[in-house]
Amino acid sequence: MYCDYFLTGMGYSEQQFSLPRWEDLSVSRQGMYDDFLRFMPTQGWMFVPLTVYYGGGKAATFEPLADNLLEYEWALAQYMGAGVSADWRGFRLYDTDETKALVIKWVSFFKKYRAILTSDVVHVRRPDMQDIDSFMHVNPHLKFKGLAMVFNPTLKHIQRYLSLPLYYTGVTKSANISEQENPPKQYSLASDYSVDVWVDLLPRNITWFLIQ
Repeated sequence: MYCDYFLTGMGYSEQQFSLPRWEDLSVSRQGMYDDFLRFMPTQGWMFVPLTVYYGGGKAATFEPLADNLLEYEWALAQYMGAGVSADWRGFRLYDTDETKALVIKWVSFFKKYRAILTSDVVHVRRPDMQDIDSFMHVNPHLKFKGLAMVFNPTLKHIQRYLSLPLYYTGVTKSANISEQENPPKQYSLASDYSVDVWVDLLPRNITWFLIQ
């Protein structure tokens, strides 16, 4: 018997996948963010309309993938980075060497950090498309205690500090934090177990921070 509590659409309605690609990605990220209050990442799924689903035509679909590289990478990054499975509805996952490289990049990222990416989520900043947004996976029992995904969906270059709440990582005094695969830096935790990391993101760009 199907039980919606154990496996569910992660914060979506069927109609949102007929929205233009950027709106679809933004609404979908908001939906996941909200549903992480109730579900672990592996309890839900999302959807990527590589080809026409209900409507929206060319503005809504990701095909041809080579012509929509930026949006396609965002789809790969936000779902792999959320640890949420997606239904990639279409006939292929890549159509050129460039799109194949994107698939390899984000699938490799997911495989490497699968344990933390499928762990519980702490909310950092809800997407509103006016500023950066972020969620963070946490698990005090792993080598990598946390992984924060940070998105800049705006058309402006954003440079500012972002506060990451590390209480549920199990780290108490100091943390080694690296941006992507760069060498880690040591941070002392504030009295509320948070640290401020510097975010420097160009328009419509993504980064992530690894906490040890």
